[in-house]
Amino acid sequence: MITGIGSFPFTDVDETIDLIFSTSRGIPFWPQLPKRSLLENMYNPFLEGVPCIVSDEGKNTIFIDTGRTDGIEQFYENVAADNTGAFAMSQRYVPGFYRFLERLREIEDDIQFIKCQVTGPFSMGLGLKDENDKPIIYNFAFYDIIKKALHMKAKWMIKTIQAAYPGVDIIIFFDEPYMVSFGSAYISIPREEVISSLNEVLDGLPARRGIHVCGNTDWSVPFQSDVDIVNYDAFSYLDTVFYFNEDLKEFLGRGGWIAPGVVPSSSEVMKETPDSVRDRAASFIEKIAALTAPDTDSILFTTSCGLGSLTVAEARHAMELLKQLSYGE
Repeated sequence: MITGIGSFPFTDVDETIDLIFSTSRGIPFWPQLPKRSLLENMYNPFLEGVPCIVSDEGKNTIFIDTGRTDGIEQFYENVAADNTGAFAMSQRYVPGFYRFLERLREIEDDIQFIKCQVTGPFSMGLGLKDENDKPIIYNFAFYDIIKKALHMKAKWMIKTIQAAYPGVDIIIFFDEPYMVSFGSAYISIPREEVISSLNEVLDGLPARRGIHVCGNTDWSVPFQSDVDIVNYDAFSYLDTVFYFNEDLKEFLGRGGWIAPGVVPSSSEVMKETPDSVRDRAASFIEKIAALTAPDTDSILFTTSCGLGSLTVAEARHAMELLKQLSYGE
């Protein structure tokens, strides 16, 4: 099985969806287009309507003002009442999501899962700063708001998809690029807190829940969390998950899926061929087989990261290469 991460370098939503439908029909995903609008980057769509957020589109800045309290009481009331409608994302921020849902009818008979994505709590907590430029993850009260907002945004997204396509299984990835910094001298956050924060956001979501890390990290953290899928950059770091064999075996034993990103999301992609990608995928499967009898239905191939930083030609080539692993063309 194959699917994508989310971001593309296009500025036209339908052009992007055409590419997704032609290459990833089994597990299509909605596109984020940060080059079309800064509102579609990894932060803005998932902070829309969150209290105390200050956004300046002209300067492309966003932060949380910890001196404000307006909207916090209503925010917690909406969380307590499970009012997912209060956490809806508008077409202004996620036009790709709405157009994607409209057009899914075109490939409805081929769909195995519908995949969506949200920025993860660790990356949002480190990337979003307060008014003093300090990561919000170090402010207990306001980080709690962010975690609950991400959980409710994810729940709203899943509920909206289910309303449009009842009975279709859903995959949701929490994108955690900042996990590559976990354990460094610059990040003083205990691993138990990282796992707890991730589990809090995942809790109770009616979907197969994944984590995407576009780099290397301490893989025992996601393996010991409640995630169902671990997606990683297998182009640059193919062997790294196997350094944690005991955690990996336990994760697979409880039904976890591994999603290796075997197609590069950098300009290196233009050097790749269908054969080189298939060889990398085969190497991954061989390593998994050394641990346990591999279930190919639980291996989900992806690009190593989102394609938003590439050229249009590079992004198209990446998706066509990924398609080979599904259709064998």
